[in-house]
Amino acid sequence: MTENQEPLPILKGNILQGKKGTYQIIKPIGQGGFGDTFLAEDLNPAVEKRYCVVKQLRMDIDHPPEIIAGIKKAFEKEARTLQRLGDQSGNIPCLYDYFSLTVTDPQLHTSQEFNFLVQQYIEGEDLSKELKKQGLFSETKVLDLLKNILPVLEFIHKHNVIHRDIKPKNIMRSTEEENKFYLIDFGAVKQVIKGDIDTTEKSIVFLSKSYAPPEQIDSKPVNASSDLYALAAACVQLLTGESHRDSRVNQLWNWRKYPHISEHLGKILERMLQEEPYYRYQSAREVIEALNKLDELSTSPKINPGGGEQTEVIDSPQRQFIKVIKVLLIAGIILFPTGFLADRVIKSLGEDSQITTVQSFKDEEFGIEIKYPQNWQAEKQQYTPLTGGIIAKISPNSSSSNPDVGLFIRVLDLQQPQNLSDYNQAAIQEIKKSVIAVQILQEQSKNLDNREGYHIVYTGQDPINTNLRFKVMEVWTISNSKVYILTYRAEEKHYDSFLKDIEQTMIKSFRFQPHVTL
Repeated sequence: MTENQEPLPILKGNILQGKKGTYQIIKPIGQGGFGDTFLAEDLNPAVEKRYCVVKQLRMDIDHPPEIIAGIKKAFEKEARTLQRLGDQSGNIPCLYDYFSLTVTDPQLHTSQEFNFLVQQYIEGEDLSKELKKQGLFSETKVLDLLKNILPVLEFIHKHNVIHRDIKPKNIMRSTEEENKFYLIDFGAVKQVIKGDIDTTEKSIVFLSKSYAPPEQIDSKPVNASSDLYALAAACVQLLTGESHRDSRVNQLWNWRKYPHISEHLGKILERMLQEEPYYRYQSAREVIEALNKLDELSTSPKINPGGGEQTEVIDSPQRQFIKVIKVLLIAGIILFPTGFLADRVIKSLGEDSQITTVQSFKDEEFGIEIKYPQNWQAEKQQYTPLTGGIIAKISPNSSSSNPDVGLFIRVLDLQQPQNLSDYNQAAIQEIKKSVIAVQILQEQSKNLDNREGYHIVYTGQDPINTNLRFKVMEVWTISNSKVYILTYRAEEKHYDSFLKDIEQTMIKSFRFQPHVTL
């Protein structure tokens, strides 16, 4: 519906009475498969004059009564979620009200129930319109967009919410606030109106195939990486004016055909656009860290955000020397054979990590504790199944030259009762299925905190840099219908450099805290 078209007669000139206010319809501003959108004025005398957006969501009248009842319940649940997110985030429009009305549709001559959302009006335009008016976005503009939207995704994912419909049309640039973007039109609300009321995992029908990831198109479960895929697809559209699907080589988006896209950004978008979710970044935080990678050469002391009290980690003279060497290497000042010298630096890092001073990371929620060397750092992660159940990452302080080095602690809920043997088989099959050119090197039983567990070591090919192979060791055990997994990952040639710290300090020290009933 355009501004020149007449609004539905049931709303033209009407005053709508909601739960929390009264709204005067002014004009239609949009139309979609799920309903219509109107500009309105909030007539609530308790607030200053403000405009708002009224979204009229249309339900299918052919649904049986039990489905209608489920839709109503799910609609209220999703509306409350939007309300909570809008109140706590500065980049999601606030939800002022939501309610239902039964009216007679003059086009159908039947009584029909409509659901309404009343949201904050954002003065601005969506990025699809900006693209048409101003042409292709520069890399700087896209980086500004990512720096605005990625924290929003990190926020909603921590609340177990997936947007499901990210595209340029659903990102608004405010004209009243400098360089401020808003994420609008969460897909879950449209999903429940359609009748698919299980919004926790299944994908929505209302999607744009140009941006949606393969698992969503195939109606498979979605997770945080699904939103990251769609965001990257939107960025490609803004940067190139083309769909990422038009420039794929061997299932990878080929950023190299666009000279104006830097290698740094190109590789990040390429990984976000992996067809297989396993190979994407698993959280918005990982993408933020990748974008900030060039700023990580700072020699400032780091604060350990692990568990309990924060500990300031001060670099030893040896580590400070190594950092200087790395900076000189990157700057091209040292002209020795860089491959040999880089290997010596990594080896030095591994040797330097073999110290006796340790710190402790604790997670009270899951009742675990693990020790790690003083010159490593632990980062506590917000637990959510959407990011693979990661609760912590422990990595060397000076790993900017090899950022994938680290020990990840994950906790997964078993969907059905499963013994260790059955889980081992399922996990190994998933590794063989999802890891490119996988080679299983070692499998054996291994106790974790004196509990029966399993140990596996394997190598695989990096999905982006096909010349790089990584090596992984995983150790897991099952307790209280949960799987506790320790995963050590590094580039294959650097794997042994950190292995002693991983095995002798970390895995060996892993404990379930005594007060937890197991």
